[in-house]
Amino acid sequence: MIELTPLGDGFAAEVTGLDLAAPVDDILRDDFVAGMDLHAICVIRNDDPVSDKHHLAFGRLFGPLMRQKMQQTVSGRGIRLPTDELIDVGNLDENGDIHTADDPRRAFHMGNLLWHSDVTFDPQRATYSMLAAHQVPPPGADTEFADMRAAYEALSPKMKDRLESLSAEHSIWYSRAVGGMAEVSDDVKATRPPAVHPLINVNPRTGQKSLYLASHASHVIGMPKDEGRALLDDLIVHATQPEFVYRHKWRVGDIAVWDNLQTMHRGVPFDDTKYPRDMRRVTVLERKPGGAS
Repeated sequence: MIELTPLGDGFAAEVTGLDLAAPVDDILRDDFVAGMDLHAICVIRNDDPVSDKHHLAFGRLFGPLMRQKMQQTVSGRGIRLPTDELIDVGNLDENGDIHTADDPRRAFHMGNLLWHSDVTFDPQRATYSMLAAHQVPPPGADTEFADMRAAYEALSPKMKDRLESLSAEHSIWYSRAVGGMAEVSDDVKATRPPAVHPLINVNPRTGQKSLYLASHASHVIGMPKDEGRALLDDLIVHATQPEFVYRHKWRVGDIAVWDNLQTMHRGVPFDDTKYPRDMRRVTVLERKPGGAS
């Protein structure tokens, strides 16, 4: 049986009683899901980095896994990690060297410094992201998380009613442009077309509502673009007020698991051309109707 200990005054919790190197049965898996529904972020501490094998196996307990494609598309280069089911969110190239200042992968990762939820730009959304720390810069490279459930609850009844029927279009290329990445070709953009999702998400297990926003969200469907953009910006400012935010200070061996349908997150800047950072993410996707992946 797992135990959950709140982390500071935040909404996240540390998990004990879960060994990813040992088999995880259905009861333990369901306990973990219940913990995620309660806290939305669960941190598993380990003395050493989790093996890629155990990291992937844990992710597969909860659904199909996303495959990394965009960094190869943008850079025209190979991947550093042993499988494309491990999403590379560090700053090391395929030779293990720190990305140079002009490496397109570095520009791509700059978008991670904006508030976002993973994979909102695809029709098949991400549920859990599982980020494992293999190497952490000495000054730290924290990640901040926003509780989109609490942010929703704090809205006025009038605003809740207004958002109930609204959806936004999400595009990875929109957020990357905002983050400063150079314009990509139409052929590259076609590899990841935009997706549309409601601004309010409902947890199917608990019925709890949360805001579903992201830096990937470019505009609100059916609204003038300026008006929709202003609404999205206002909601992100609201949702990322200090009372809704938990800041995670990474240790080597940490695995942070967050629910993308109930949180947003962003990386905190560090000197990424000086210090190596090796972070590997497994991203679980929603199951398609009928249980297919």
